[in-house]
This record gives sequence, C-alpha cells and structure tokens, in this order.
Amino acid sequence: MKTMKSKTSGVVRLLLAAAAFAVTTLPSRAQDAAASTAAMNQVAPMTAPDDSWKFGVTVPLWAPQINGNATIRGVQENVDVSFSQLRDHLDASFSLGLTAQKGKFGMFGSVGYMRFSGGSPAFSDNLKFLVANGGVSYLLFKTETDHPFILAGTVGVRYWYTDNSFGVAPGILPPPFDVNGFNGGNTHNVVDPVIGLRASQYFTPKLHLDVSGDGGGFDLNNDTDWTWSVTGVLSYDFARWFTLSAGYSALAIDESNGSGRGKNGVDLIFNGALVNLLFKF
Repeated sequence: MKTMKSKTSGVVRLLLAAAAFAVTTLPSRAQDAAASTAAMNQVAPMTAPDDSWKFGVTVPLWAPQINGNATIRGVQENVDVSFSQLRDHLDASFSLGLTAQKGKFGMFGSVGYMRFSGGSPAFSDNLKFLVANGGVSYLLFKTETDHPFILAGTVGVRYWYTDNSFGVAPGILPPPFDVNGFNGGNTHNVVDPVIGLRASQYFTPKLHLDVSGDGGGFDLNNDTDWTWSVTGVLSYDFARWFTLSAGYSALAIDESNGSGRGKNGVDLIFNGALVNLLFKF
C-alpha cells in the first residue's frame, strides 16, 4: 500500500503542475484544463571554424526530476516528482538534436516529446508534452593553442506544447456536473525568445568539456514569463563521426498570470543526469 500511495501522490503532483501550466497559457482564465510538464535539453561541442559544412545528429538520454511549485487560483503547492515516478507513468518518449556549422556561423535545433498516462477507476488522464529549441550561433572567441577554448553566442526560440485529455467517472463530481461523468481536454502553445552562450574547453585533442546556458521569455506571453537552461557534459571523441558525452542538464519555466486569488502559474525546474550520443558527418 505504501508503494501505491507514493506513485499516486507523484501523479497528483504532476497533474497539479500540468493544470497550473494549462491555466496560465490559456487566453481566457475562465477555462480549466490540465497539461504535462517534462522536457529535453542538450549541448553539442563547438568546433574550430571550417569553410565546409559540418553536421551533427544528437540523441540525448535524459533522466529528469521535477522540483518547484504550482499555483492554481491563488493557492500554491509544492511539486516534487522523482524520475522514477515519471518513468512509472511514461508511455512514450522521443528526443533528437540537429546542428549545422560553416565557418563562424551555425544553426541548431532540438525536440523532446513525452506522453504520460495515469489515474484510477474514478479518474483518468493522458498528457502529451513537447518542447523544441531552434536558433543560430556565432563564434565569438577561440584561443590558438593545443588545447583551445571556444566560445559562441546563440539566439533562438523555445517552444512549449501541451495536449491533455482527461475524464471523471460518474458519481464523483457533485450535481449538476455529475450526469454521465465528465470528459475534457485542451491544447496549449507558448513561444519564448532566448539568448545564450555555448563553450568548449579541450583538454586533449579528443577530451573536452562542453557547457551551454540560455535565458529568455522576457515577460512577453504572461505577467511572469521566464525560461532558462544550463547543461554541462564531459565529452570524448571516439571517432571522427562519433562523440559520447555525459553530465547534467537543467531546464526551467516560470509562467504566471494574475495576482492574489486570481493567480495561476508554474515555477518548475526539470533537472537530472544526461548522456548524449553525437553522430557527425
């Protein structure tokens, strides 16, 4: 019974955050719905300038947990969901990153998708979540040594998408809602501009530390609208076409609308161990 209670409470906290995110991103706060919050993030190593195009395909393996809080109609609750609780209710997951670089100019994009399901005989919920990043980079600095340090600036956008469907069995909701039960759902979209930096420090010709960070939102979509990410990985180039990286990644969203009893929002950080498989050509 203790294990079942732990799993159920994890789903409740996840749905609480989902509901707050859904209400925050709605054009009208008169509607209530639920959505999912999970994400993928990655960083590819910077390389020295080259006149030819260089391409990379990154497959990230991320094990995040969720920490933060959610506010619905002025009531704030903590949201702390472990990776094991997320994994127990994960139905599908996909993530991929693409990079292209020529000389000092580069382009990048990544997408992460997760689908969750949970509930009980009285309540069911299916949550789909997608986060995508895209933008351009420009080489700012490179040391001319045997162990170069490379720094680039980035400008882009982060896109959040949620799709939720849920149902309540007959006999659960009070009249007049309890007729034949209740089914509903909704989808939401948020686009945040972001700016950041990416850097690589080479310790040997094959071993290097790759870090990246960005921030944005700038209160454009909601009363509060802020997102940031930080990633650091240690990488080894096993071959000209393959690099293996391992480290840590964190992705955050702080979105809210209204104040007092009318406030709805989420302030969440997704963070955990990250492994990247980079294929270069």
